[in-house]
Amino acid sequence: MTRDSYLNFLEKFSISNEDFIEYGLNDIIFVPSDKVKNEWEILKKKVYSNQEVYIRGMGRDANSTKYMFEIHKSLFGNSNIKKDSSNNAYPTKFLKELTGYSKIKSKKYNHINNYQISHVFGYTKNALMFMAPWNIVYIPKLFDPFSGHESKGELTQIFSTKLKEITYEKFKGQIDDYNSIVNNPKFIDSLNTSIENLKTNNDEISDKLLNSIKNEFSEIKI
Repeated sequence: MTRDSYLNFLEKFSISNEDFIEYGLNDIIFVPSDKVKNEWEILKKKVYSNQEVYIRGMGRDANSTKYMFEIHKSLFGNSNIKKDSSNNAYPTKFLKELTGYSKIKSKKYNHINNYQISHVFGYTKNALMFMAPWNIVYIPKLFDPFSGHESKGELTQIFSTKLKEITYEKFKGQIDDYNSIVNNPKFIDSLNTSIENLKTNNDEISDKLLNSIKNEFSEIKI
């Protein structure tokens, strides 16, 4: 029998799994829908018109990020993809401006404590995903481990799945638009060719890393 500290906590204080999960989901701060629609179009234009766009670093000490730069140049013709300095600096600034909430006290924004910035669907080394306004949320720190990054078990699976379902329901148009890009046969062919070129031109790159790079451009499945 598996001992689960979260389940033990809920049982101790007579909190049902359903109430716990519902509370966490209701306390998540999303970007407003009208701003998501506008900012998604802006992001796509930046990616496809060789403008500066940020991604999260890949690999230990971000040593594999250079391969992501190559892939983006090949897929989108964009040679201005940059690594985010802290792996969350730009999403932090972006989320603050779009939601009006800030973790740092300011006269301009509403102050919040004990919230974590989270990417709902991940794929943060992909320029269309790292700054996608529908992929970034403020999640209560108590629930951040349940988003699928730091915990395991039944609660994590249920919470993570429901979070993705709710996000998809809110931003179905933009997420479907993203899926139409990565599922386009021309895009898939270009991605496969780019991966093969990486393998041919870089003897040191492993198949595991190549699969990780390719996975960053996966379809979002609910």
